[in-house]
Amino acid sequence: MSTELAAPQISRFLLGKTRIFAAWIFGLILVFTAREYPTLPGIVLCFFGATLRYWASGFLRKDNRPAVGGPYAWVRNPLYLGTYLMAVGATLSIENWILLAIVTVFFAVIYHFVILAEEIKLREIFGAPYLTYCTLVPRFFPRPWPATQESLKAVNPEMSHHSFSGPLASKNKAFEAYATFAVIIVGISAIAFAWKTWLL
Repeated sequence: MSTELAAPQISRFLLGKTRIFAAWIFGLILVFTAREYPTLPGIVLCFFGATLRYWASGFLRKDNRPAVGGPYAWVRNPLYLGTYLMAVGATLSIENWILLAIVTVFFAVIYHFVILAEEIKLREIFGAPYLTYCTLVPRFFPRPWPATQESLKAVNPEMSHHSFSGPLASKNKAFEAYATFAVIIVGISAIAFAWKTWLL
């Protein structure tokens, strides 16, 4: 069976409790392995990932046209990229290189199948415009510059969809990304404080 044919079955398994369980395990390992306060580069990268998720949420409409504005002009899956950057940033902030390697491998395997399965659905929903979009914008690693608005109009001619919408971001619960960022950094800092004050 090809990877694309297997993707929907594997994705159904991964989209359930497996990813939620894995996220909790990652969070617990991340927080309870912290011995030092989070470093600035990791904090900044984690915050950038949260901001990317927030930005992308202001363009994501679940209707009959693909999202093409904002970060979607650079990469087809900015929400997943933002999640990955948050995980890498959080891990980098405590300089846990083994966990960083595990997160990268785990993310690559899991989201490979999740994204493939979603692309099958999007091709069915959007048809030719989505296929055109796939030729313009890469799947996960962003373009060095955004696709031109003129080329993206061929994918989604609705110009209001090319602009960020605050209400849409709120509807898509975009602020949850910042809440997650705050919980991670505060949690790491609290555990590091506990280790320095009582446990070391």
